[in-house]
Amino acid sequence: MSHVHVCLVSEQPIPNLTTVLQFKPDRVVLLKTKEMEEKARFLAEVLKKKQYDVEAELIDAYDINNVIKVSESLINKCGDCEVSLNITGGTKIGTLGTFQVFYTSGKRIFYVDTKDNKILQLYPENEQKEMPIEVNISIADYLAVYGFQIDTYVKDDSYIYERKELTDYLANTVTSRQHIIPAINNALHKYNEKSPLPVSVKLLKDEKLFKLFGLLKGVKQKDGSKIEIHSHNSLMYLKGFWFEEYVYMIAKSLNPDDIKLNVKGKWITRGQYHPKNEFDVMLSKKNRLFYISCKTANPDRKEEGGEEGVGKEFLYELVSLSDRALGLFGRRMLVSARQVNDPAVRERSKILKVDLVDGKNIATLKENLRQWLTE
Repeated sequence: MSHVHVCLVSEQPIPNLTTVLQFKPDRVVLLKTKEMEEKARFLAEVLKKKQYDVEAELIDAYDINNVIKVSESLINKCGDCEVSLNITGGTKIGTLGTFQVFYTSGKRIFYVDTKDNKILQLYPENEQKEMPIEVNISIADYLAVYGFQIDTYVKDDSYIYERKELTDYLANTVTSRQHIIPAINNALHKYNEKSPLPVSVKLLKDEKLFKLFGLLKGVKQKDGSKIEIHSHNSLMYLKGFWFEEYVYMIAKSLNPDDIKLNVKGKWITRGQYHPKNEFDVMLSKKNRLFYISCKTANPDRKEEGGEEGVGKEFLYELVSLSDRALGLFGRRMLVSARQVNDPAVRERSKILKVDLVDGKNIATLKENLRQWLTE
């Protein structure tokens, strides 16, 4: 007997993707309103790439009679096949209309509890039960159903572990030698990945640090406290990528379901222009997406005429990206190698629901992340 699974498309597509991947129906029907056509298209594209047979039916978001009519037609067309409904999404009218039809027809109705990672079978009443979500949605699929297409990310992280000793040392200086990171940032602030090489700069002398520079390709120690950088990769590492790598290694050690570093891609729009964005560290756990923005710049520095430190801009950038990509149950965190001393910025992070780990708290980052992933 073939199985047709019906989903109500909403702003939160993950519950729909979850039941389809778990139940593996023969056909998927997406009930969409005009307002949700784009969301339905993104969801359908992900499912079709996984070889699911997908079709969409238009319903009127505020006409319950229309919703009932479409739902009854779906069930009648299916004949003897099994039909089930994911009731998690949709408008109140859409939910009420589909529920009435599927309930009176004795069809199975499901609700996805993303927070507790389980699927509830609500009806028929004599078959009510809870079942754990057994599928893991990849970061690529998670972002894709929100309309973001990944172009690149760090696929081979072996080079990151080759220089781990240097990365760990730089992270330790955040608490033990707090002058080192600001000095490196100041020496390299005017250079970028397009700067002509080699780049020669003078740094504060730290014997262990200079010894560990030997782990970086294309970095040579010159007279005294000077180094000469012959690689853009090493240049960008010293400018701050080292911190992203540190956070990535800590997060990866906690065994998330999926993790990606330096995710670059674009938002799929109907026009010719596709806005591009980049995510520092992304990880998933139990079908929730977690985004970490990593900063080594001074968050207390004030722009001309500004009353708050630039940490405010760090927060706004993070929130703008995460609001669009994480969904209702995603989490976001700002990890700053420098202490955030501006009380206005710290209070703003609470208001915006951005978890903050900064300065000396970097020493306990692993425990902070462990707790964050399970809250």
